[in-house]
Amino acid sequence: MTFHDCLDKGLIRKSDTKDRVEQSLALGDKFLKSAGRNLEMGEYEVCEIIAYNAIFHYARALLFHKGYLERSHACLFLALLSLYPENKELLERADKIRVERHNLQYAGFISDAQAASFVLEFAKEFGVFAKKLLGKK
Repeated sequence: MTFHDCLDKGLIRKSDTKDRVEQSLALGDKFLKSAGRNLEMGEYEVCEIIAYNAIFHYARALLFHKGYLERSHACLFLALLSLYPENKELLERADKIRVERHNLQYAGFISDAQAASFVLEFAKEFGVFAKKLLGKK
């Protein structure tokens, strides 16, 4: 599937979403803190899922900034790869974490401290990246 396929299927659509950027960044920050607490408790699968939620909301903020709304996690990252091609490597890593989250949540995969820590650190990095791109602190 491509960004244009997502548009054609209505999984990404133009929308007046710029007013939702701040809310999405705040949700990303909230999920990031929660993921850290779950890592400390040894809840590794939960940590990864929640850290992905942080990434997802930071990614949505980037999409909202460009005037789009998503209806698919996969299409979100396809759209961002098209809208922010200069950040391909980072966005592809975020999309791989999307797949990992899917496997944890729906296929019964398990995690460990190392994997959960990696996803949490990436979520922090992704949040900094998104805020910098959006001119936020």
